[in-house]
Amino acid sequence: METTQEIDKVQAFITSIPYIKEILREDTMITVFDHEKYLYYAPSRELNFGHKPGDPLPEGYMNFKQVNAEGTTVVKVGAEEFGVPFDSISFPIKENGQIVAGVNAAVSTKQKEEFSSIIESMDSISETLVSKVQHIAAHSEQLSATTEQISENTKAAVEHSSNITEVTSTIKGISDQTNLLGLNAAIEAARVGKEGAGFGVVANEVRKLSNDSKEATVRIEDTLNEIQQSISRMENDFQDIATSTQEEAKLVTDFMAEIEKLNETSNNLKKYMEENVSL
Repeated sequence: METTQEIDKVQAFITSIPYIKEILREDTMITVFDHEKYLYYAPSRELNFGHKPGDPLPEGYMNFKQVNAEGTTVVKVGAEEFGVPFDSISFPIKENGQIVAGVNAAVSTKQKEEFSSIIESMDSISETLVSKVQHIAAHSEQLSATTEQISENTKAAVEHSSNITEVTSTIKGISDQTNLLGLNAAIEAARVGKEGAGFGVVANEVRKLSNDSKEATVRIEDTLNEIQQSISRMENDFQDIATSTQEEAKLVTDFMAEIEKLNETSNNLKKYMEENVSL
């Protein structure tokens, strides 16, 4: 049998509930009950189970079965049970050491869980971006190394073509000397007359061979010049590629830094949610 003092204490708390709801930062459902029925019920925007004062308690809640006589009880309830996830906190109202009523305050965690899901999605996206950027960075480093090696090979090719130019210059000199010798031999053959006729034929062939060698050398030099020009253009192109690769590497580094900032922001949001959006 409840005493007048017990009723007054519970009623005083019930009277203060509208003011309590005003100062709470969260939209809160508040329920007050005795050992068998609801005494007061104030739903929130997202939590409304339709209870009314005087309605009997569910079997599992009678006689303060869900109330901890020593203090508060905090329970996290999933959406699968009532359709909306929420945090629930219960505590007793006592008189002379006995529980005379129980109070339950519940706050929907739907927005919190949706926000947490968004943060998890951000984390997943960040991890994917980091993985792909690292992959790009690895390819950039490989491309840079390959470009550098090709540039070195190009320089070596230029040096080798220069050596070939020196060889063709030598051949050209030999050709000129051979042509001069052939000319002298032809003059000498003409001077000795009939006896030098055979020698004159050989001299003419030598001069012809010399001229052919000289013409071939000129063609080789022209071709080498074209090759050297092409190699020079390739070297410039590879230098441009190397510069672009370095710029790309810097962009990747900057992008990684931005992703790290995104991860830091995500972690700060998680921390804020854990510290501030809960009972």
